[in-house]
Amino acid sequence: MARLFYGSVLGGVLLSVLVAGVFPLPHSQRYRSTIEVVPDGGREETFVIEWPADRIQPLRDGGAGSVHPAGLVAVVDGPAGVVAAAEVFRLRDVAGNVVGLASRTATPADPGDRGRGTRSEWMLLLPSRGALFLSQIDALDTLPRAVTGPMPVPVVDTPGFWAGGERRRITTGPADGGAGRVGGGTAEFAGLQGSYDETWERRESAAGGVNHGRIVLRTRVLAGP
Repeated sequence: MARLFYGSVLGGVLLSVLVAGVFPLPHSQRYRSTIEVVPDGGREETFVIEWPADRIQPLRDGGAGSVHPAGLVAVVDGPAGVVAAAEVFRLRDVAGNVVGLASRTATPADPGDRGRGTRSEWMLLLPSRGALFLSQIDALDTLPRAVTGPMPVPVVDTPGFWAGGERRRITTGPADGGAGRVGGGTAEFAGLQGSYDETWERRESAAGGVNHGRIVLRTRVLAGP
């Protein structure tokens, strides 16, 4: 119930930010979708997010600890630290073109989940195409953490996170083979089902402990029955 509550609160915040950011839609260049047909009759499409460049900075409301300066749209604190968090990003295709917006919420995993303590929910919003919903169990704890003060920082900028290598696979279920689950969508994505993988890749570490890299979301979908 706690995960559902936190997810609902953060989902409402994200929906408000996304709607405010895209409606009315500006007249902008539209790019051809980069979709590959796979042997089983489905289709594969890859989306990319550059961080920290693609994190969308929220408006500051002046509330202490209510908005993270590195781009977290919302955090929910508990006795042991952050228990839920949300971010909004610009979303790119594999060629680097900005094609939409993406929101990501992280909440504590259910007791029966295999993983390291969090679940993630994605909403990919592509103007003229619709929205695509993704859900996964995380292989790593992806909640922000306090490092040198009370304000939490993105987990990619915490000491030791990259000790396992410069490329970290985040997805570890609940679909077969440890993939995440595509939960359908709207418009072009309505009725689709399938799986996806989320990978974080670090390219460099800048001054102040801010890392630069990207998130890669590789989706594989089929039309539902």
